[in-house]
Amino acid sequence: MLKAQKAVWFEKIFAVYNRNLFKRQFHSLNVSGLDVLQKRDKKIPLIIYANHSSWWDGLIAFEISRIAKLDGFVMMEEKHLKKLFLFRRLGAFSVVRENPRAAIKSINYAAEILVETSNRTLWIFPQGEILHNDLRPLKFYNGLTRIIEKIGQCYAAPVAMRYEFLTDYKPKVFVQIGKVDLFFGNENFKRRKIINILELKLTETLNALKCDIQNKNFTKFEKV
Repeated sequence: MLKAQKAVWFEKIFAVYNRNLFKRQFHSLNVSGLDVLQKRDKKIPLIIYANHSSWWDGLIAFEISRIAKLDGFVMMEEKHLKKLFLFRRLGAFSVVRENPRAAIKSINYAAEILVETSNRTLWIFPQGEILHNDLRPLKFYNGLTRIIEKIGQCYAAPVAMRYEFLTDYKPKVFVQIGKVDLFFGNENFKRRKIINILELKLTETLNALKCDIQNKNFTKFEKV
């Protein structure tokens, strides 16, 4: 597997590039629930699980991590990370979901990252591929719950993303951060039950975001 090789100097350079790229491609980035991430107990690691509907999702994850001052890492398909190898400098590491033995190595590595320094954050796209926002039901790979089980204690927060053409030439990006839940990976951990709970929570967050956009309820969104 390809491990992360985070470099603060590269993150600072990339942050400038990423902001300029966003300005060229999108009208605005609008986020609801940033305070949810910032008010959590920093001594407990955080996993953010998000829908995956666009190539841009990873760059949005990086931008939100920067704004919320998260020490972020992201699990990324190895075939893509090999092409975008500089993303390892931003905290990306690889996973080969089609290979169970290789996938276990990535799961163990993710758990090690989060346990090593408790205030770290892992971004994961548990659907495993780019899919339409409105595809239901959501189905997750079990890597997410395996990581939670190995860590022992962590927060998990659902994040929904949508790209919408409204009244402007460029699309607007909307991100809704759902409620943060605390999980314990003890001997009573029921992996299948937990994954069903997480699928439901992200579904509810996605549905709420779609409803807000349809009803033009933008008051709770912060332009960042």
